Amino acid sequence: MEQLEIAGWAVGFLLILLVIWLIWRREKCKRKVMQMGEREKILLLNELITPFGFAYEPEQDVLVSQINAWQRKEGYEALFDNLASKFNMIIDCFPVYFDYRNRTWLIEFWKGQYGINTGAEVGVYHANRPIPKNQRKKVHYNAVSDEEMPIIGMCLKWRSKNLFSLKKRHWWLAAFRMGLFTQPKDLTLYASLTFGSCEEADAFTEGLRETELSDKYRIRGRRVTVILDETNHHKGKERLYRALVQRINRFYCRMYRLVTLPFTKTADRMLFLYEQLPGCFRHMLRLHSFGRKVRVKK
Repeated sequence: MEQLEIAGWAVGFLLILLVIWLIWRREKCKRKVMQMGEREKILLLNELITPFGFAYEPEQDVLVSQINAWQRKEGYEALFDNLASKFNMIIDCFPVYFDYRNRTWLIEFWKGQYGINTGAEVGVYHANRPIPKNQRKKVHYNAVSDEEMPIIGMCLKWRSKNLFSLKKRHWWLAAFRMGLFTQPKDLTLYASLTFGSCEEADAFTEGLRETELSDKYRIRGRRVTVILDETNHHKGKERLYRALVQRINRFYCRMYRLVTLPFTKTADRMLFLYEQLPGCFRHMLRLHSFGRKVRVKK
């Protein structure tokens, strides 16, 4: 009994030392971030997240996709949408297929909850040949070249709140607000694409007419605007699974905000998290990577 009592005291003492060490380390990491200048924070954060294909935009406090992101080499296909919920991505997907210049193109819109992030995306891809309509969802599509990129504009709103607005010539314009939890049905994505020709814009609208977005677009010359205020409907086990994942996502969002207190800006929070828990930092940046490993500075 005496030996057990001594062992119990030893374990208790070690636990107290562990708690003291964790508190000391947290305060040390907090002071390190607080002592950094704003420009230094942005430069360091961009250095850390560039391998993941993103850059930090301080004006809107969001992460945005880079033109030369590693995702460009991966392309896209319908299988990725089907796998999304398995990687905590509860999102609405709106693919638009159309034929133009002897190729089948895919322009897809996404909005929703990406783990602990609320975000939206517009991606532009094409196959190297025309694809029969009954085979389009079975084919892999490559990202378009620089010369083929349209000017993409998008604005994401959560209920009546504007989360971010972007406009760039891009093949995959995406933005994510860290630590914000939403339901996809409460998000509205306003997107516009300015193509290189009226012919291409017309071809895209032909594809839109074959989707649930047939009454959600407007064309004016080379520019097509689309409103995505609908949500994908799921039934049975998939609906229950998505609801469960959203509960997990909500919990992770709360934990992220709790762990990164007292900071409120994304740059401060992410650098604070990187100093404390670099593994968590890397994990939450794997947006649309579907488990593929990405190297990051250690």
